[in-house]
Amino acid sequence: MNLGRRAIAGGLTLAVLLALAGAALGVSGDWESASAQRSERAVAISVGSEHACALLDSGAVECWGSNGSGQADAPAGRFSAVSAGDYYSCGLRGTGAVECWGLNTSGQADVPAGRFSAVSAGRYHSCGLRETGAAECWGANSYGGSDAPAGRFSAVGTGYWHTCGLRETGAVECWGDNTYGQMDAPAGRFSAVSAGWGHSCGLHETGAVKCWGANDSGQTDAPARHFSAVSAGGAHTCGLRETGTIECWGYAFDGQAQPPTGEQRSISAAYHHACAVSVAGAATCWMIYNGAADVPAWLSEAALGVPATGSGGLLDRSAEMPRAGLAALGAAMLSLLALALLRRSRRRS
Repeated sequence: MNLGRRAIAGGLTLAVLLALAGAALGVSGDWESASAQRSERAVAISVGSEHACALLDSGAVECWGSNGSGQADAPAGRFSAVSAGDYYSCGLRGTGAVECWGLNTSGQADVPAGRFSAVSAGRYHSCGLRETGAAECWGANSYGGSDAPAGRFSAVGTGYWHTCGLRETGAVECWGDNTYGQMDAPAGRFSAVSAGWGHSCGLHETGAVKCWGANDSGQTDAPARHFSAVSAGGAHTCGLRETGTIECWGYAFDGQAQPPTGEQRSISAAYHHACAVSVAGAATCWMIYNGAADVPAWLSEAALGVPATGSGGLLDRSAEMPRAGLAALGAAMLSLLALALLRRSRRRS
């Protein structure tokens, strides 16, 4: 009877220890999984009305903020570009296919079949560049914002009710609503173009930013400096300096024109707010609006002093080894103790 009790007690002890070992291994696995997610970095960002989407170095798209129409529910798989519009988003697959998700009241998410090289999501219409260089738009067309002119383009940007394209010659051509002069692009050669709510901006080949259209808040008063990128928002504009710093101008009552410090690699301005990606791959947004500036913690932590290792953009994980090593060691010790108790129990029985 006593031997039976010892055997039962040994078996119960063994079961408990094995469960603890499994739990230790499980905790380590869960932690490794979370750490793997945190190791991804952002390479580009796009801001919509109340949400934002980032393209990660893995090719995945991560969105956050308002999600009443599913605009933050990015599909799985790899993308090469992403554009956030007004309550919907679009992504460019590596195959050249465009996929959109979220609000589709005007057909703005009904992508035509075929291959594209770029995509831009606006308010109620979207535009893409075919591999031939032709611009094609879909969705609402109240002011002709979807009536893309013939010819070849190298870039396209959709605004509220208008669209601007960059010709291969460097000239900017806009179509759609022109209530505020947002279609009246100046002459000259540009390397990039961005369409906002009632104004548009282009990056001149000299590095200067030129803006045109509505200027009730100074959103077209670009500072006389050199930039490498520009993004037109609602009543504000943000540019990325060649030094990597961000400078914004225009409406700043709610903080839209108060960007973060530090070196950045990507910038995107929307109607109410703006976001940027640092050279370390961290996403930062300012002027909180319905959660659009609430960057996921694991994505904002990507730049907290952890150096990149190179290929794939993975972060240095040497700091993670002590915790992972302790978890594995603890599981191994529990397993050895369980085996010893099992042998002892067998000898007694």
